[in-house]
Amino acid sequence: MRRGLTLIELVIVLAILALSAGAAAIATERVLYQKRSEVTTKTLDAFRRSLLGRYGHGESAGSLVTVSETPAIDGFIADMGRFPIAAGVDPAMQLAELWVRPSGVSPFGPKVAAGDPEVVLSCGWRGPYVDLPIGSNGLRDGFGNNMILLADDGSGGPRVATDGDAILGMTSLGSDGQIGVGDGELPLAEDTTLWLGGSASMYSADLSVRVVENGGIGGLVDPSQAGSLMVRLYLPDSNGELGFQQSAMVSTPASTTFSFPDVPIGKKILRAYWVNGAASQSATSPVTEIEIRRGGETNFQLVLPPLPIP
Repeated sequence: MRRGLTLIELVIVLAILALSAGAAAIATERVLYQKRSEVTTKTLDAFRRSLLGRYGHGESAGSLVTVSETPAIDGFIADMGRFPIAAGVDPAMQLAELWVRPSGVSPFGPKVAAGDPEVVLSCGWRGPYVDLPIGSNGLRDGFGNNMILLADDGSGGPRVATDGDAILGMTSLGSDGQIGVGDGELPLAEDTTLWLGGSASMYSADLSVRVVENGGIGGLVDPSQAGSLMVRLYLPDSNGELGFQQSAMVSTPASTTFSFPDVPIGKKILRAYWVNGAASQSATSPVTEIEIRRGGETNFQLVLPPLPIP
């Protein structure tokens, strides 16, 4: 004879089912939080890559090589010669420069230097540098919170960015959406920060440029004729146009080495200009395209043709 479950047995079965459902819910919640944490990590990585291109993975690199010896460096810093600038106070839109070209910023393309039509360098905004999720208007972490954008506090450390600051990093507030651990009961409540400040040499280099003269059978010599010499470093300006940094003018004949500190990573052009005292004769070195890479002082040499005799 078949009998049904007693009340006690039914209670036990229901308890087992409840425990099983609870364990499954906890396991599912943990997986969900982990997935959201992975989304946060991918968002931080996307920000790093948008600024540093191939350097966004953090690999080491040499100091200075000719363009023919290495693939070109890409990313916002190489294209624009600077970090992105915070716009406004809305965290969701402060970083919009990475996905929408601002008014007044030049699109990427070949630019001709003012005053020297032989100098041509491609630069400017060629975004979007990050792809926003469908339906989103800004970068958010995996928990749906706006990323907190960071600027330099003046001592190499981070602070919350405000309008007009260079953006050097960002923070996810974690699952609790609060600074630090506001809710210790929530998993992954810790903040996660990506900070690119504190070490400018990672994204720029000090450039040392020596200028010599082709002395013919005498080989390379210091500039031998009386006159004035200077070097220009052509690079993107803050609006994506082609600008330049110019060295001081040096009187020749002389042994001449010029310094350009904190030159951002990416393609640049160097050229030396010499003119005699009467400004009736002049000479230039060839247009020399270089690529600045992370780390250390870099050295380069520009060669003037045999200088005219006044």
